[in-house]
Amino acid sequence: MNYFGHAAVASWSSGHAGMALGAMLPDFATMSGARIAPCPDREVAAGIDLHHATDAAFHTLPVVTGLMRELGEILDHKGCARGPRRAVAHIGVELLLDGVLVDEPAYRDSFTFALAHEAALSWRNPGDDARFATLLARLRDHGVPDDLRHPHAITHRLSRMLAHRPLLAPSPDDLRAISAALVDHQPRVAVAVDTVLRALKVAL
Repeated sequence: MNYFGHAAVASWSSGHAGMALGAMLPDFATMSGARIAPCPDREVAAGIDLHHATDAAFHTLPVVTGLMRELGEILDHKGCARGPRRAVAHIGVELLLDGVLVDEPAYRDSFTFALAHEAALSWRNPGDDARFATLLARLRDHGVPDDLRHPHAITHRLSRMLAHRPLLAPSPDDLRAISAALVDHQPRVAVAVDTVLRALKVAL
């Protein structure tokens, strides 16, 4: 799942902002280039554990693997190159899911309260705290990622995420194929969201 999805899942088991922050923290660490050390905050640590349990369950759900396979087939049909096609089939489904989840008030609250939560965090390398602080300030300024409702905005995010990966970076033609594929796949993901969430709750 993407970070907003992790905040949503955290809201099922706890109303504590620290758990929701912890549930997003591994994604934030990757995004900022920081490395998390064992966390002294019990709620945040529980959220980190929840993140890993959620990812382990999510990526084995037949409904999720089916959605990713379908998106990959659409991308292939539209001529997207193999590297970006494989990346987008995975990440694109997660972002499309988030584009539905952002409409749920409880999930929005979980996300915003988590970002506002001040927790004692530990990092492995010098400068990690500053890198995370920069990312956190940007996330707070942006707020709930309502742009994920729109496939063209997801395409822009994917372009930024993959641009520095030589084997995955999409060309302009790939980006046009990706945008069109996301538009085609968005209604399918919207219909499947409730099934995804029910299956994930059972798995957890």
